[in-house]
Amino acid sequence: MRSSDNRIGFVSSFNPGTGMATVFYPDRNGEVTTELPVFSPFGIMQELKKGEAVLVLHLSNGGTAGIVLGSYSVNGGSAGITVVNGNMILRDANGAVSLKDIIEKCG
Repeated sequence: MRSSDNRIGFVSSFNPGTGMATVFYPDRNGEVTTELPVFSPFGIMQELKKGEAVLVLHLSNGGTAGIVLGSYSVNGGSAGITVVNGNMILRDANGAVSLKDIIEKCG
């Protein structure tokens, strides 16, 4: 692996307690990384499942150091978080709601 490399692999294991994952690269003779931290956008921990395709950014200090940026989907997935005009919107198969609306209903 080059000293700095973006790679696509598959989750081999995920530890929700530590926010760390190992990644399997079938195109690199079955190589599996050491535990790597998983990026947490907006401070929200991503929950990864074994076998999910993920994008990994390996750092310049070697192929064993890096960060799992997250899973991806060709069809956009069925759930997600977006920010529109400063408002966080949560969406799933049932619809969408803004974080502001949730806070107002709980207050």
